Amino acid sequence: MALISLADVGKSFRSREGRSWSAVADFNLTLEDGEFYCLLGPSGCGKSTILSLLAGFTLPSAGRLELSGKPIKGASRDRGVVFQGDDSLYPWLTAVENVEFGLRLRGVDRRERRDRAMQYLELVGLRGQEGKHPSELSGGMKQRVQIARALANEPRILLMDEPFGALDAQTRGAMQVELRRIWERMKVTVVFITHDIDEAIVLGTRVGVMTAGPGGTLKKNLPIDIPGERTRGDPRYIALYEEIHALVREEVLRANARRAA
Repeated sequence: MALISLADVGKSFRSREGRSWSAVADFNLTLEDGEFYCLLGPSGCGKSTILSLLAGFTLPSAGRLELSGKPIKGASRDRGVVFQGDDSLYPWLTAVENVEFGLRLRGVDRRERRDRAMQYLELVGLRGQEGKHPSELSGGMKQRVQIARALANEPRILLMDEPFGALDAQTRGAMQVELRRIWERMKVTVVFITHDIDEAIVLGTRVGVMTAGPGGTLKKNLPIDIPGERTRGDPRYIALYEEIHALVREEVLRANARRAA
């Protein structure tokens, strides 16, 4: 049985004027335990809507969405979420207190939650920074705190919505290496939303490309079978990049033509 299954999933919204519009339509995908799945596509295609559905923040308007054969009906600690911005961190709490937050809500003993929080701060390379508040941390450090906080609840799935999008190129590259190391160590299933083709190839075991919205759906899945370090010096990397770029470009042109009509 697949860990995650989306069958003909659709999500529609209604505007204030009463008009209905489709964010996602006929979306089909299965994910196995331990995958690192990167989802990309043109702006407005519905990538973040898919992540929101997987998180249980919103429910599908059509189709079937399951985790281990059971419908996803709401948020749960078996799905941790890491957002793009750092404004989900509580500014009045220290780094370790932010990581502890979910554990505290669950009633975990104070000593146990502190030990676990420190364990995950060390995992993301923030040992020694635990007493600092978010305002005292760099952008990359704040994202590490977010990742540690999500992992501290020991989720089966880590959902990441362009978590490195606001970082500078150097920090972003370092965070990609760090996240890949964490995934290889923990083998948690990751669904990672990105606009960056290079990022998807560097991180993923598989890449999904969506069609242009509204009513975006899955256009194609591509496996990433490149062992070892993934660099543009590898012909397999270049071939995969060019294929993904062509798929995305086709959808961008289609979206532009639709808007111009």
